[in-house]
Amino acid sequence: MQESETDRFEFPFGVTPEFTPEEKKNLEMIRDHFQAESLKTGLPSAEIDNMTLDQHVRALGALPKIAKMVNMWSQVMHGLESTEESAAWFIDYCRRNKGFLAIRADDSTGGQYLRFQDGAQSVAHELAKLVGVENIHLASPVHSIKDHGSHTVVVTRNHEVFQAKKCIISVPSTMYKEFDISPPLPPDVQEVTNGTVLGDYNKLIVCYDTPWWRVQGFNGYFASYAGPITLGRDTSVDERGHYSLTCFVNGLPGREWSKLPPHERRAAGLKQLSKVFKNNPEVFRPIEVFEQIWQHEEFSRGALAPVHSLGHLTKFASIYGRPVGNLHFVGTEYSTEWKGYMEGALCSGEDGAQQVVKALRSVPVKL
Repeated sequence: MQESETDRFEFPFGVTPEFTPEEKKNLEMIRDHFQAESLKTGLPSAEIDNMTLDQHVRALGALPKIAKMVNMWSQVMHGLESTEESAAWFIDYCRRNKGFLAIRADDSTGGQYLRFQDGAQSVAHELAKLVGVENIHLASPVHSIKDHGSHTVVVTRNHEVFQAKKCIISVPSTMYKEFDISPPLPPDVQEVTNGTVLGDYNKLIVCYDTPWWRVQGFNGYFASYAGPITLGRDTSVDERGHYSLTCFVNGLPGREWSKLPPHERRAAGLKQLSKVFKNNPEVFRPIEVFEQIWQHEEFSRGALAPVHSLGHLTKFASIYGRPVGNLHFVGTEYSTEWKGYMEGALCSGEDGAQQVVKALRSVPVKL
């Protein structure tokens, strides 16, 4: 655990960090509060939806160091500061993901249990085979979507035209405003989707020829208040001789880090790793460094899921993600399980497909 530029301490993985007894008790109180709240059903209250996560935990009595820990949770989970999302949105996110502790768990009950040996792109490659590569139009970004009542027409930037009875939109809601949609989406839908933001979520993956940190007795996991890296994990695939530390550079530190030139981003990351791992010279001998800045991606603009403006989660719950005419909306943000994860995206896609099939079957037959 890196508390500052100069201060760090070590503690066994899976236990409360070695804070003072008062701080440990305070952290456990806040942790247990979120776990209890996240196991409830339904939406959180409008009152805490109009309160930031930071305001909420301070009202609960969070000590300064514990408020910083909650801010780190927000950075790692959503790419935002705890002052930038509502307490209700945070709790609702946990409710959709089997509880606060499940999100953080490394065992079979949790969100950190499995990784892809061949990278997440393997899911997209296999889905493409199922759909049929010939049915996927690459390099064809959509410009306009028109709902004519009886059918929809989609026109791409390179002037391709597609016609269908229904149109399913799967980009993040933050980006709906960039389409020319006719007729325009209802004002309430525009207000809630235009108000969503995507977090600053970045990865720095540092690869080595040996897992040198294990020789020091470390499992590769660390968290930091100092930044720019907020959290790191050992993501090695030992069977393939692949050894790596995947570092998350999120929230405000990630926002600033992403503005640096590539060589400065890498230098900042390696410098921090050196401090975390007791100035081990092996830090500066990577065989490769990869980085991913989702805010720089035209068709994602951040991660993990669009976050509502204060008060919007509860205010617009009845219309958020609902069909508008022949337009249907899917994405991990709408999922009732594993929201923010690829699992949530797949679940929402299945639900959206069933929604369209049901709607098509209910269309009266013209005699």
